[in-house]
Amino acid sequence: MQTTATQPIIRQFKKPGEGCLGYVIADPESRKAAVIDPRHDQVDEYLAFLREQKLVLTHVIDTHTHADHLSGAAALKKATGVRYAMLKGTLVKAADMAVSEKDVISLGSVELHVIESPGHTPDSITLKVDDNLFTGDTLLIGGSGRTDFMGGDAGALFDSFAKFAALDDATVVWPGHDYQGRTHSTLGAERRNNVVFLAGSREAAVKKLAVHGPLPANMAEILTFNRKGEAPGVHIDVATASDLRRQDVTFVDVRSALEFSGENIEGSWNIPLPELEDRLGELRDAKKPVIVLCRTGNRSLMAAQVLERRGFKDYRILDGGITGWAKQGLPVKRGKKRISIERQVQMAAGSLMLTGVILGTLLSPWFYALSAFVGAGLTFAGLTGFCGMGMLLLRMPWNQIGPSTGGGTSGSCSVGGAATGSCSSGGGCAVGG
Repeated sequence: MQTTATQPIIRQFKKPGEGCLGYVIADPESRKAAVIDPRHDQVDEYLAFLREQKLVLTHVIDTHTHADHLSGAAALKKATGVRYAMLKGTLVKAADMAVSEKDVISLGSVELHVIESPGHTPDSITLKVDDNLFTGDTLLIGGSGRTDFMGGDAGALFDSFAKFAALDDATVVWPGHDYQGRTHSTLGAERRNNVVFLAGSREAAVKKLAVHGPLPANMAEILTFNRKGEAPGVHIDVATASDLRRQDVTFVDVRSALEFSGENIEGSWNIPLPELEDRLGELRDAKKPVIVLCRTGNRSLMAAQVLERRGFKDYRILDGGITGWAKQGLPVKRGKKRISIERQVQMAAGSLMLTGVILGTLLSPWFYALSAFVGAGLTFAGLTGFCGMGMLLLRMPWNQIGPSTGGGTSGSCSVGGAATGSCSSGGGCAVGG
């Protein structure tokens, strides 16, 4: 009697406006599940999905040490008590399950086979689940992870690609990032289109991958957080922060000036996260306890890393940020409502590409060049971290802002603490794609 292998449950998690992709893999029979590459600000979403689907989490896995966003793996481990798996030798302290080449993580009848795939980082792995590959930042759609920081090695990356040679063209590729809204690819498509596969020789691939761009924004803080596996500082809830507001305390909002101008807590200072280290003197001169906040709390964690590194101890982190503050009905000073630069780029790029397709279909194929031009610009933004359209939109009259309250302000094209590879002041983690 012939039996049919159980097909795994695969659920992809995206962050709107970001390039990061995470996954839940589960066995439909035993209901055992693993989470791959979760973001810290999506931990509650993962837990809610697991509850809704009646899945039992047994493992959380990071395919490598992330440098462009905060990992939620340690938080999931803490919330559920499951094992946290990473490649043997990783510097991530919270990872308590070391895996190596050909190890198998079992979820009932579904098995995750470990393939060591260094190159983007020394601790990169790929997970093979039946005819699916979860490649992290090793193999991206059309490209790969960068190799110019965090111990990256272009030659090792080429060797990692070679490990996929025996796999079928129909193997589905699930990457850890995509900056153009794509969800997955196949090995066959990547062999035809990916810059690393097309390079041919190892020497040519190394030359092709010799791309030096700006580092991901706030990389030092992100790496510190991810390697420690825990949030620094003391957290306080909205009610406690509201009580403290009546005392001699300074609220420091580390969002961009554009976000701050749209809504803020009356009397709070705006010191955007990229400027915080250079402007710590303003906080020291104030000689007051500090409450750090952002939109929901993600950037506040990175701000805390800056404060800790510079020896500034008298601070607290506002859980839930200004979003949580407003949900409790506490007063928020609202200015002119603005759409973020990132969303403006998405809307403009989408409109131009759609216009090119419509005009190309109805009038002349030459108009398809407009869509191609915009697509090339988005790819360049993902490759270099420089978003020309975003810089142009920042100069538009509707995005001009005046001075803020307290500690001053300055414009920033980065929305969220981590580099996304699209409209970001720092570099992303991708080459090609």
